[in-house]
Amino acid sequence: MTKSAKNNSKATARYYAWWVLACLAPLVVFPCVGASESEQAVYAVEYEAMLDPAKGQARVTLALEQATQLLRSASFSMPEDRYLNIRSDSPVVRDGNRVTWRPGTTGGVLSYDYEIGHQRSNGLPDAKITPSWALLKLDQLFPSASTTTAVGARSATRVTLAGPAGWSIETPYTAGQSRTFLVDDPSRRFDQPRGWMLAGDISVRKDTIGAQQLSVASPRGLGLRANDTLAFLRWTLPAMNKLLPGAPRRLLVVNGSDDMWRGGLSGHASLYLHPGRPLISGNRTSTLLHELFHVFSGIRAKNGDGADWIVEGLAEYYSIAMLQRSGGISSYRYEKGLTQLAEWSAGLPCDATDASSGARTAAAVLVMDSLDRELRSKSKGRHSLDTLVQKLVANGATITNSGFKALAGELAGQPVVTLASCPG
Repeated sequence: MTKSAKNNSKATARYYAWWVLACLAPLVVFPCVGASESEQAVYAVEYEAMLDPAKGQARVTLALEQATQLLRSASFSMPEDRYLNIRSDSPVVRDGNRVTWRPGTTGGVLSYDYEIGHQRSNGLPDAKITPSWALLKLDQLFPSASTTTAVGARSATRVTLAGPAGWSIETPYTAGQSRTFLVDDPSRRFDQPRGWMLAGDISVRKDTIGAQQLSVASPRGLGLRANDTLAFLRWTLPAMNKLLPGAPRRLLVVNGSDDMWRGGLSGHASLYLHPGRPLISGNRTSTLLHELFHVFSGIRAKNGDGADWIVEGLAEYYSIAMLQRSGGISSYRYEKGLTQLAEWSAGLPCDATDASSGARTAAAVLVMDSLDRELRSKSKGRHSLDTLVQKLVANGATITNSGFKALAGELAGQPVVTLASCPG
C-alpha cells in the first residue's frame, strides 16, 4: 500500500470513529445517515483548549480529519491583539484581523494562543483569568469562520477544555468534570462552540424547571446569590417559555468579580450577570430577564440598519412584562415602572441607532407598550406584541426598521399609529 493510500485509509477510519460517536452521543441531535453518504458529506473537527493562568492565555488547537477534501478553507475573525502565535501544518495567511487557513486533502492542524482578558469601551472587563478561575465566551475562544467546502459538506465537532489540576468547568453544553462535548448547530454547516464558560474553583447551584436544566455558577467566595437567582427563574421562566417556547434545554448563568462589567451580557444558552445587579431594579426592570429574552429569542438588528432600539426595547419591555405576568409585580407596579421610564427618557423619540442604551432604551419600552395596546385593539384581541415577536423569531430573528413596521401593520390590518414617527 502506498503512503498516500495509507493516509487516506487512516483518515477514513478516523472518520468512521467520529460517525459512531455522533450517532451515539446524547448531546448531538443531527440524524445519522448511511456510512457511504456520511463519508462523502461529513468531516471531523476537534477543538482543544488549555487554560493557562500564569500566561493569562489559552493554548488552542483545531484538528481536522477528512477522508477527502471537504473543507477547503476557513477564514476566521482573529484580531492580532488577542490571537497570537498562529501556526499550522498547512498554509495559513493573516490579512489584518482575518486569518485564512487552507488545510490539506485529509485534514490538518491549526494552533494559536488566545489572550483571555478583555476590556469593554468603558474599561471594565467582560473576560478575565486569575490564578483560581477564568470567565470568558466560547465564541471568542473559538472564533467564527467563513468556510469554503464541497457541496453539502458539514462538520461533526468535538470540544475538549482543560485547565490546571482541580479546576471545574461549566459551559452551556456540559458541566463539572465532563470536559469533552459535541456541538451541533443546525443553522451552521461548520459547528463552533458558543456561549459563556466559567472554569476554576467555582461554586455551582443547579435546578430543573420542566425540561430545562439550570445552572448558576460563580467563582467561589465572591458572593454568589444562586438560590435567589434560581428561585427568581422558577417563578418567571414559565411565562418566558410561553412567549418563546423554543428555549434551550440547558441554561447557564455566570457571575464574575465585582470589578467586571456591571450589567448583563447574553450568549448561546447562557448569560453573564454582574454579582451586584439586583434581580429587580427600582424601576421594575430586570437585567436577568432582559438578557434572558435575548438568549431565548435570538432577535438581533441587521448590521447598519439602526434597529437596535427595537431589539433592546423589546428585551427591556419583556423584562417588566414577564414580572407582571408571573405575579412578581402587580399591574399597579407595572404602570408605575412605565411612568418612571417615561420620566427618565423625557419624551425622547424612537430613533435609528446601532447601539441603544439608557434613556433611549427606556423610551423604546414605552413604544413597545403602546404598540402592544394598539395591536390588541385593532386586531380585536387576535394579535399582540407577543404575536409580532413570535413571527420575528419564526422569520429568522434578524430585523430591520422597515420590516418591523411592516409586520406590525400586517398584524393590525393597517399602518400602526404608534410607529408612524419611528424609522422605517
